[in-house]
Amino acid sequence: MEDSLFDPRVTEQRNPRTAEIDLAGPLEIVDLINAEDRSVPDAVRAEREQIARAIEIAVDCFKRGGRLIYVGAGTSGRLGVLDATECPPTFGVDPEMVQGIIAGGYAALTRSQEGAEDRAEDGATAVDDAKVGPDDFVFGIATSSTTPYVRGALARAAELGARTGFLCCTEPGEEMRQLVDVCVVPLVGPEVIAGSTRMKAGTATKLVLNSLTTGAMIRLGKVYGNLMVDLRAWSEKLVDRAQRIVMAATGCSREEALEVIEAGGGSVKRAIVMKGAGLTSELAELYLAESEGFVRRALELAEAVNSSEDPSGDPYGCYPAAPPSEEVLEVVRVALRNLPKRIAELTSGVPDARLRKRPAQDKWCTNEHIEHLIDCDALMARRIEAILAKQGARFADRDDEKENRKVFESGAREAAVDALLRRLTASRSTLLAPLQALPVQRWSETGAHERYGPISVYQIVRQVIWHDYHHFLGIRRLVSG
Repeated sequence: MEDSLFDPRVTEQRNPRTAEIDLAGPLEIVDLINAEDRSVPDAVRAEREQIARAIEIAVDCFKRGGRLIYVGAGTSGRLGVLDATECPPTFGVDPEMVQGIIAGGYAALTRSQEGAEDRAEDGATAVDDAKVGPDDFVFGIATSSTTPYVRGALARAAELGARTGFLCCTEPGEEMRQLVDVCVVPLVGPEVIAGSTRMKAGTATKLVLNSLTTGAMIRLGKVYGNLMVDLRAWSEKLVDRAQRIVMAATGCSREEALEVIEAGGGSVKRAIVMKGAGLTSELAELYLAESEGFVRRALELAEAVNSSEDPSGDPYGCYPAAPPSEEVLEVVRVALRNLPKRIAELTSGVPDARLRKRPAQDKWCTNEHIEHLIDCDALMARRIEAILAKQGARFADRDDEKENRKVFESGAREAAVDALLRRLTASRSTLLAPLQALPVQRWSETGAHERYGPISVYQIVRQVIWHDYHHFLGIRRLVSG
């Protein structure tokens, strides 16, 4: 018996442990297959460092707006397409973010297209058709390591400056290892049936691809604990799952989960932060944006902000001095712009007597809350203007007790709420004016607060948003009676 079948590739060799499987009964067949399958996890584990490297490359490419593109033929191609297809419903990503290319095209998914894998030039053409560029990660899958289609695709991807990876179950050779950025080679040995790489090699491929995309999505903030929190509820099953995830993450009831998911625009992430930190949808979205989409970080930021509200705390120091991105700034601008509208919605139709009623002698009524927001807008607008005019401008510590007494004496209590809201809209426009087109790098410019030290434009604005939220909640409590 020739064990090698005259082929040096491990996946094509004959397995001596199953050489007489044709004589086995059903239970013996199951046992033989299972005994071989048990070796697969160990082979995958031996490549753990390379798989981790592939995860790092994928995350880096995703953060630069790139894609993960699997390329394979036959079983390898189908497994790549399968893993890519599962990413949108599991992690809520755009279908373009993870893609699968298979030799022979769509038809090869359901029926073998023999010969499609033999043309290296077709693999190169497929990469060109996908418009692969330097931000992409092209990950070839060929368990035998020799598939021309896959090798041609990887060679072309490397020429285009893309990052590249290769998954195979037999030694690919030094030339291939030098071509790609990462090479994952789980050596599972000869198959139960010689050459049937849909078996152990297919199982190893599935394990590696699952680890690659799941690991990358975890590193992108798509998971909180071990809960997938960026899923899209496209079916009854996923709607139910979304509710159960929010329940598990926050300890709330199903009814509360449904309510907060709806209030959060259907976002499970936002719902968890809203419920977990007691925030509005808008503020939860901002905390998530500042935390690069990580729910845990957003909740930690909310806790830090709450702690800073202690009189002895620094209300600015919990925020980053510089905005994480231009996308975050757009969320910030929207939050600032929407305050007058949101208060107008709260107070619409509320009797004047209720708007003017103080909950206690030393507590503000609704109208006085609005007057205070107008006053703070003016103060913060002056500070921002001073920083932008002169880096390092100095600010005196505000005597809040004195300023609060001014609100009691302002006459705002008897004013018409419509007039107060017009003034709030105007003060908010003044605050926003220098921020509308302010370059992202200028948001980190600082002034010197005599009590808290250096504070940046961004930290001032973030404190304004938190201050808005604090008073918005106070107004909501007052108008609800």
